[in-house]
Amino acid sequence: MKKKMGNWAELPEDLLVLTANKITLFEDFLSFSGVCRSWRSVAINDNFKGSEQIPWLMLSDKDKPDERQFVSLRKGGVIRTVNLPDARGKRCLETLGWLVTVAEDGEINLLHPFTRVQINLPHVTTFKHYQMRTFDKNTSFISKAVLSSRPEESEDYALVVAYGDSGYVCFWRPGDMSWTDVRISLLYFRDIIFHGGLFYGVVGRAFVFAFDVWGPDPTRTWIATVYNGTNRSRVDYRTPRFQVFGAALRGKGEWAEITSLADNALFLGDNASFSVDASRFPGIKANCIYYTDEYWEFRKRGGGLRHTGIYCLEDGSKSPCYEEESFNPICPPLWVNSSSF
Repeated sequence: MKKKMGNWAELPEDLLVLTANKITLFEDFLSFSGVCRSWRSVAINDNFKGSEQIPWLMLSDKDKPDERQFVSLRKGGVIRTVNLPDARGKRCLETLGWLVTVAEDGEINLLHPFTRVQINLPHVTTFKHYQMRTFDKNTSFISKAVLSSRPEESEDYALVVAYGDSGYVCFWRPGDMSWTDVRISLLYFRDIIFHGGLFYGVVGRAFVFAFDVWGPDPTRTWIATVYNGTNRSRVDYRTPRFQVFGAALRGKGEWAEITSLADNALFLGDNASFSVDASRFPGIKANCIYYTDEYWEFRKRGGGLRHTGIYCLEDGSKSPCYEEESFNPICPPLWVNSSSF
């Protein structure tokens, strides 16, 4: 006599919640939500207890301008396709799971790719140093965008952007009608992050500065200075090579080369920098750098170079990151923080 199989859709809700609470990877949480309606009803953010997550790769196909595909490196393929018409024809920069979209007419918005919540930001023409003499499109005017916190978690957040060939930095806070410039005299910002209540910017290859957008006046503080000497570590965009350096965020520490990431993996891209403990995620390689290198400075002037791959810091070897990439020249592949989904 055959045993009668139970109906998975009729499991008690408290048991489903308990099961959901045990899931640590967001990709598995998505699979959980797709079983049936009753399982999907408990697959809400409050029931997901996972903490650190690996970012996903967001792809945009020029032949399907409204679609965005999200690739999980752990699963090895596309795990979600989202219809996102508000991103059509716009350049996207990722920060804390949100997209900063920049349209050709200069309109700027914050857009959440899954909830589709959109926050209007001041127009690009409200930048203090806005000019189009060296830019053929507004989409190329902003090079970096960084949130202090997620808008859904706090109303007191700030968005900092580098613009104008990365020569200027400005910020916006909810309620502002225009962007406020940070008074910095040096040019070319390579990266900006938020840490411990302050924004930090890397200028050229030598300086790190900090500023507080909540203070009475944005200030600058030099943190580390090191003479770089001759250009010994030239980066060839056809054969990418990486060197990793670290500096203390307090005091007058100098840059020091880091030869090993140990169990960590870095995710680097046009507007992203993540570090994760690779030992917690099967399939993610430790002591490696996962990169999407669009070389924006070259591409915005008509070039099309693009590299995506995995670089091993130990031996300098490179391997593909995801074989079936699509390419949209306005919105190339970028890492998206999956922790906010």
